[in-house]
Amino acid sequence: PIAGVYETQTQLFSEKIAIKEIRVYVKPLVANNVFKLDLIGSDAAVIPNSTQTFTVGTNATAGDDIVRYAPDVNQTYALGLRITNSGSANMTIKKVEIDYEEVKS
Repeated sequence: PIAGVYETQTQLFSEKIAIKEIRVYVKPLVANNVFKLDLIGSDAAVIPNSTQTFTVGTNATAGDDIVRYAPDVNQTYALGLRITNSGSANMTIKKVEIDYEEVKS
């Protein structure tokens, strides 16, 4: 919903992970779609440097059905996703993919 927030459960990992890329598949974007993605850690706090805001006309294009970014974040044992829709046009996210590598200690 407009001005809505969705948060996934936090996944715990037995080894630290290094996040490589995030891909968000959406219904084709339209004017006034704006949404923010935050990666969240085990304490439900936003992981520093993980936030990315997508705004149609700025860093996303109307008609696109995928957006992606590569956050420069520290390795983590826990990962969740918070999505905040702040645009004036509703949007639908179909799927989120997160590429990561386990980091052996």
